[in-house]
Amino acid sequence: MVDKAFYWHLRRYALPAMSPDWGYVPDIYRTFLWKIKEDGLLARMQPNVDVYLAEKMDRYEASLFQELGWSAGELVDPVVDPVVSGVAEKLERRLGQVVLWESTKAANPRIPPLSLHDVPWESWGSIHAHDREQIIAAARTLLGREATTRDVVQLAVDGRAGELSWGHAEPCPHPSPAVCVLIPCFDGALRRMGYVAEALQHRSLVGPLGDTVDVVALADRAGQGLPYGLELGGSVTERDPDADSRRLAAESLAAGDATGWFERLYAESETGEAIVPWDSQSPHPLLVEWLPMEPGSGSEAGAARRVLVVGCGLGDDAEYLSRFGYDTVAFDVSESAVRLAKERFPASTVDYRAADLLAPPAEWRHAFDLVVEIMTVQALPEHLHAPAIASVAGFVRPGGALLVIASAREEGGPVFAPPWPLTPSEIASFASDGLVEDHIEDLRDPERHRCRATFHRPAAA
Repeated sequence: MVDKAFYWHLRRYALPAMSPDWGYVPDIYRTFLWKIKEDGLLARMQPNVDVYLAEKMDRYEASLFQELGWSAGELVDPVVDPVVSGVAEKLERRLGQVVLWESTKAANPRIPPLSLHDVPWESWGSIHAHDREQIIAAARTLLGREATTRDVVQLAVDGRAGELSWGHAEPCPHPSPAVCVLIPCFDGALRRMGYVAEALQHRSLVGPLGDTVDVVALADRAGQGLPYGLELGGSVTERDPDADSRRLAAESLAAGDATGWFERLYAESETGEAIVPWDSQSPHPLLVEWLPMEPGSGSEAGAARRVLVVGCGLGDDAEYLSRFGYDTVAFDVSESAVRLAKERFPASTVDYRAADLLAPPAEWRHAFDLVVEIMTVQALPEHLHAPAIASVAGFVRPGGALLVIASAREEGGPVFAPPWPLTPSEIASFASDGLVEDHIEDLRDPERHRCRATFHRPAAA
């Protein structure tokens, strides 16, 4: 006999991912067994099963659960598996086809089986897109207006996820209603970023650069109102602006080159083959907030003061600073970025240069009154953060200052690389080579966690 929970698992994961041309996915049942034996599925389902037994289940369904020995308040003991152990794969596939036939009345025994790993992202994506559309539609009904995934997150944070009525199957195995409604949002977003399931653990996704994300834990974190650092907007079919940077970074790092992907990204952006995700065509808002004067009003203060913009990209931050009369030098490791910045601002007074933060010109040491580092160190793999931070600190002259703006995360927090957000200890480490910390602002909202910090080098005696 097949457990009621397995039917839920089958409907949720196997059937939507299949087309009429595929047939039975042979490792669905093995996945289910792993979830029972290793992933605590029955224990996680127990609270919801109690509610389901008491309030939602009809007499026939209740009899099926009682036949399995499952009653309210008591966790069913997993029985010894009578199907997989010691059974030939051919027979197992046939048994699987019988299960499908019982569930769908549409199995075709002549169609060869597939592995879950062979199911393309587009098929999984359609599941998450459908679920997310149902959840957003439920949020729209609940709120009485148009709704977004951010509204769903807020409803979860407000404890109202259980009020959303959407087409998921009961009983629900998720630890809370918040996790239930947020998993489709997070899972779809992560898979669009190139994350794939790790073996049979559908809740653990592995990224292109090897990082592992527990989707359930991430959804639970978001449901508690904690920063989760992942953009959930956009549709499954919409082009992800970060996809090109992640793809090129993964290829570059696999080849042992930590910075070569920047040049490829900017070069491909020129031909339309790639998107530079941080190209907003405007200065960073946290820089504008920090230096809010109207252009020209600070020219006397800025006159003759040398400013260095680290990792200038296409030049928007450098141009903003130059309006205040600063003698501005801006550099990037990508020669294409430097060339494109000059083409974007043909009348600019900024001195754009191609240079490597990890091997900067010797004459830049202790040479600038103000150094501005915005989101550059975090674009490097974690093992390069320390030398990059040391280089940035070394640019500041005696009496000069450093402004750092970065994506941030907790020590050991999740990384959806690139970028590799900075931890509190890394941000504090800019106070090196004689620099002194002035102020560190921890800026948070549910979707983002950022930091703005200032440091200075005491004037020479």
